[in-house]
Amino acid sequence: MPVLRLSIVRGLAFVLGLSVTPFLHADNWQLDVEDNGIKLYTKIGSNSPMKSYRAVTTIKATLSSLVGLLNDSSKFPEWMDKVLSVEKIRDISANESLVYQVIDAPWPAKDQDNILYSKWSQDPDTLVVTKKVLAEPQYLNEFDDRRRQKFYEAEWRLTPLKDGYVEVVYMAEIHPGGEKVMEWMENMLAYDMPVKTMKNLRAKSLQRYSGVRVAYIKEPSRSELVMVTEE
Repeated sequence: MPVLRLSIVRGLAFVLGLSVTPFLHADNWQLDVEDNGIKLYTKIGSNSPMKSYRAVTTIKATLSSLVGLLNDSSKFPEWMDKVLSVEKIRDISANESLVYQVIDAPWPAKDQDNILYSKWSQDPDTLVVTKKVLAEPQYLNEFDDRRRQKFYEAEWRLTPLKDGYVEVVYMAEIHPGGEKVMEWMENMLAYDMPVKTMKNLRAKSLQRYSGVRVAYIKEPSRSELVMVTEE
């Protein structure tokens, strides 16, 4: 890995601080899949010829255990569909990190990769926890046997509910690169991956993370639980 380009990371931190995902929260989501407690919504992408996706499910867990899982990048290939490998480049701060990720693509297509900067935050009033993710495709030189994703912007949102449940929302917009996005590629990245990832997340044991304590995460008391209305 190259020496960390602090100017890039600082720029990403500033951009994420301004909330770079308004398109993910806009209207016009269409419900395309409803399968065993998982709902998948899609809409026309703003920065990609592919559709953006928004996957929603509910899990019995603490906020800290889910943050622990979503911070454990070395274990992503165990439950994030199509993720072949993740290499931590650096923990920038307690709630920021930079990783290199490789996505499996069927032969003869090249596997895809990206460099992802992520930052955690928690709303002090609602206690909703957010992990925003933004790609920096020029951080590393491209490899001949892989295709660098042209654009990737994502968000994980954890909303505490009653009785120890958490609503998990995973949404993203991806441009896989290349002049033309094939239908099979859109089906894989915008439909199969998010649904299978959510299924794997629901089936994943969180026992490994049950004792995790995160300094920047506050668990809700009974009086602080928020009510969520399905959009």
